[in-house]
Order: sequence, then C-alpha cells, then structure tokens
Amino acid sequence: MPNTYQSRIMFLMILGSFLLLAGCGNSLGDTNVYLGGNVIEKDDRILIDGRTNLIEGSRVTGTLFVNENEIFSDTTELVDNKGHFNMELEHHQYGDAEVVITFDFYHSMQEEQILEHYGETGELMEGPYVYLAQHWDLERVYQKAEIRLPLLALDEENEHEFSEPEWGEPPEDAGDPRVWIEVDEVTEDGDFFYVEGRTNLLEGSAITGFYSDRWGREDETRVNPDGTFELKIEYTYSEEPYFTLRFSPYHNQWETIREAYGRDGEKLVGNLVERSNSHQSIEAIIEYEQD
Repeated sequence: MPNTYQSRIMFLMILGSFLLLAGCGNSLGDTNVYLGGNVIEKDDRILIDGRTNLIEGSRVTGTLFVNENEIFSDTTELVDNKGHFNMELEHHQYGDAEVVITFDFYHSMQEEQILEHYGETGELMEGPYVYLAQHWDLERVYQKAEIRLPLLALDEENEHEFSEPEWGEPPEDAGDPRVWIEVDEVTEDGDFFYVEGRTNLLEGSAITGFYSDRWGREDETRVNPDGTFELKIEYTYSEEPYFTLRFSPYHNQWETIREAYGRDGEKLVGNLVERSNSHQSIEAIIEYEQD
C-alpha cells in the first residue's frame, strides 16, 4: 500500500493531466477532437511535442510540406495513454514550410478499437479540428482531424505552438446551386498574390484561380468549413489587372460535391454560370488595382 505522501503525489499528477485536457475543452476520448503541442526547430531537425485527447493507440502522422504541397519529410506515431506523442522531422533549412499533424482514416491504418470509437471513416468526430477528407465514393465520406503550423523563413523564433483553428459560421445558403464567390482581401509580397475570400460552395469544393491572362499558372485550393478560402497565385505585373476564380464540378471534385452541383454542373444557376459544350462551371472575375 502506498503511503499518504505517495498517494497525494499520484492524485496531483492525475489531477494535473485532467486539468490539462480540460483546459483544452475536451477530456481524453472525447469525440470533439483536440490536437496541439509545441514545435522546436533544432539544427537539422524539427521536434514535435504533441498533445491530444485521442485515445491510446490512435495513429497520427506528421508531415513537413515545402513548395505548397511537396512532402519534404514525414513520420507516423501512436498516441500514448496520456494523450502524448513525439515526432521528429528532417528540417528543410531554407525557405517557408508548413508542419501538419493529421489523424485520418483514408491513408492511415487505424486499429479496430480506434475505428469503433471514432467511426470507420471518422464520421463520429466533431469540432474545429475536423475537416472533410478526400472521398471518391458517396458511401464512404471520410473525415480527418488536422492542425497546421507555418514555419516562415523570416521568423527568428525557433519555438512555436499550434493554435486552434478559428472558423466563422458557414453561409446560410451553403450548398445552394446559385453560387457566389467574393474576395475580401488581396495582398502581395513581390513573389505571390494572397487572395482571401468567401463563398457558399460546400466545404471541400475545389476552386482554382489565376491572375490576368496567365491561366496556365493557376493555384487550387479547397473551401474551408466556414466557406472561406485562400489562394496563393504567382505574382506578375499586368496592364489588365484582374483575377479569375473558377469552380468546375467535373474537375477534381469529391463525390459529395458532384452530387450537389451535378456531375457536369447541370444543377448550377445564376449569373456566374459559364457553359462549354455539355458542361457548366462557375467563373467569377475579380477586379484589382495593381500599384
């Protein structure tokens, strides 16, 4: 039998772990998933001290992306019985990059007890960390939990902390075939334009965008849970400054998107509809004043 002092220490340790998770707003095993932790850049390595409320044995992947979607380094780890996981990634050394921690069911091999707890496609998960994941079958619509952290070359700090995504309310007409696309802000740094906007397209809808007549150098992104989106488009000077944003239901869209708008866009209506042979798409021209 442990003495009174040992019992008090054990109680305080258990209480501390509980309060840590409670401070995140979720208890261990809660389907309102939490992902977080610290990231340290140390010499040629990136060290991740991860914290989560996922149950023991949950498989999480860590990926370092460079040049938008190019994988530079990745690893996979299991969550322990206290909601911790540690990762080590190779450091990219130069330029911007992004660290992404993902808990998913499409690419990862999750054990049976994990599937029973969160659903075979992650359908039981909820909360700000949860997104629709790629799916090409209406009967298998996947969800994933994910957290992202940009590592900027100009940032002199080598210690960082993941922060919770902040989503607004989705548009009341989300999913309506009368699609609208609006741009809230455009900034540039001499290398790229950064376009931030909103739309009533469904979460996961793929939008492409290009500047002026440079249609061959477009960027693609997917709509966030609250209808927002961000595009990073190569910077250039033009005497005719404008952006073209497009949504094509027949191009690189998940099955739920095709179902909502028609495989060939036949359900789309409104003044943004463009027709081409047997297809319909959405095209929004955004005026821009370049300095």
